[in-house]
Amino acid sequence: MKSLNHFAWIVPLILLTAGCAAPVASDHTIAEWQRNGMLPPTGSESTRVYEAPQTYPTAQPSIIVQTDRGATAAGDLAMADSIRQQLEYDRRLAPSLQDVTIQVRDGRITLSGVVRSDLDQRLIVDNIRDVAGVTRITDDLQIDPNLD
Repeated sequence: MKSLNHFAWIVPLILLTAGCAAPVASDHTIAEWQRNGMLPPTGSESTRVYEAPQTYPTAQPSIIVQTDRGATAAGDLAMADSIRQQLEYDRRLAPSLQDVTIQVRDGRITLSGVVRSDLDQRLIVDNIRDVAGVTRITDDLQIDPNLD
């Protein structure tokens, strides 16, 4: 009985080891399909995923870069461009951005103007906070629910 029990364990282990050690034949089906033109290469399709390009709202905030003694601060200009890009594609903020002014000076941001809701106010502040180089944000935004 004991030898039969060992036999029941040893035979599957031997078969498993023999199956793992057997040579594997490579499958060339995909390469043959591609050679015969049955499988087009990926990314070569001329059709677009979206039929028409997406249009984004044209409302953008006024971004003012303040400088000392007329000298242009390249870092502030780059930061203003980054802020514009960060806010550009957020459709939810489009109505509120029309009346917002963003001032950039030495990495400090001052927000002024009127927004539609406290959610818009928080979204604008959070989006600007994600921009590299921002050291401080002064939020002077007013909330007007009747803003259109």
